Amino acid sequence: INAEYMGDQANRMAACSAILALLVAAAAAGPAMRLIEFNESSRVWMSAAEVDQLVFSPTWHNFMDVTDAPAPIVNRAIRAEPFPTQPTQKVLVEQLVATIDTASMLRNLQTISSFFTRYYQSDTGVQAAEWVYSELISIKGARDDITVTLFRNTFKQPSVIARIEGAHDGPAGIVILGSHIDSVGASGTSQAPGADDDGSGTTCNLEAFRVIVEANIVLERSIEFHYYAAEEAGLLGSQAIANDYSNKGVDVYAMLQLDMTMYPGSSPAMSPITDFTSADLTAFLHILIDAYCAIGYTDSRCGYGCSDHASWYRTGVASAMPFETVFNQHNPYIHSARDVIDHLDLNHGKQFVILAIAHLVELGNTVPTTA
Repeated sequence: INAEYMGDQANRMAACSAILALLVAAAAAGPAMRLIEFNESSRVWMSAAEVDQLVFSPTWHNFMDVTDAPAPIVNRAIRAEPFPTQPTQKVLVEQLVATIDTASMLRNLQTISSFFTRYYQSDTGVQAAEWVYSELISIKGARDDITVTLFRNTFKQPSVIARIEGAHDGPAGIVILGSHIDSVGASGTSQAPGADDDGSGTTCNLEAFRVIVEANIVLERSIEFHYYAAEEAGLLGSQAIANDYSNKGVDVYAMLQLDMTMYPGSSPAMSPITDFTSADLTAFLHILIDAYCAIGYTDSRCGYGCSDHASWYRTGVASAMPFETVFNQHNPYIHSARDVIDHLDLNHGKQFVILAIAHLVELGNTVPTTA
C-alpha cells in the first residue's frame, strides 16, 4: 500500500467524519433546520423562519441551501480541457441569430411576468413551470430527437429540462443553457412578477431553444436547456439537478446561466461574472461577445452562490454567467412588485440570446482533439 493510497484513504475518512458530524448536528438541530452556506468555509444551521428572512429580505443575500448535499458531490478542480480560442461556427451562428424574434420574446416575457408570483412553494409558481414545459413541448413539435421533462423536487415547483440529442458519433459532454423560473417578493404571498429576475433570462432561454429547434439542425454534442425551480431559496432546483447528474456520471462540458438580461444600467454592456466561475469558459465568453454581440463587456464579481451557475461550479463543472450590466448597477426593482417589463429593454436582452446561441453552437460543434 503506497503513501498516496494511504493519503487518499485518510482524506476519505476525514470527509466521512465531516459529513457524519453534519448529520449528527442536523439531527440535534431538528427536522425543520436548514444548512445554509454563505461561502466555501461558512455554514450555519438556520430555522425555516430564519431562511425566509434571507429569502424575503429587501437586501440581496447570496447563499446556498446545502442541506441535501452538505459536501460537494465531487471534490475536483474545474474541467481543465481548454475551450476554443476563436469562433469556428460563424456562418451557422449568424444564420441562426438572424431569426431571433423580439416579438416572440415579448409575448413570453408578458406571460411569465403575468403570474402573481412564481415563488417556489406557491401554486402559481408550479403553474409557471408548467407553462414553460408546455411552451417547450409546443416548440418541439413532432421531433423525436428532443425530450422535454419535468424534474420533480421535494418542494412544490418542478424544474424543466429540454434536451436536443447530438450526433450519434459526437464527442462526450453536454452543453447546458440555464435560467430560473421562480420569483420572489416581500413574502411568499406577495406580488412578484419577476420580469427581469428571472423572467428575462427564461425568455432568452426559450428564444434560443426556439431558434435552434426551428432551424432543424443537429450539433455534434447534445445540448440541454434548463429552467430551474427555487433559485431564490438557495439554488435548490439547480443543486438538485447538478448533484443528480454528478451522481449518475453525466459528463457536462460547459454550463451557461442567464439570470437577469434586460436591464442595461447606465452604459449598456454585458458583464461576465469572474468569481466562482470557470476562468477558461469566461475567457471564451469574451471571445463570443467580441465576435457576435453589438455591445461590449465589463467583468464583474457577484459573490458566492449568486445564481445557478454556482451549483455546477460546486460539482466541478465549467460554468459561467453573463450579467445584464456591471453588478453594482443591477436592476433596483427586483424582488418586488415593481420588477415589471416597463423597466426593461428587449433589444438588450436580444444580445444575450445571441450569446446563448453562440455558446451552444460553438461548443456544441467543438470536437476535442486527440493527442
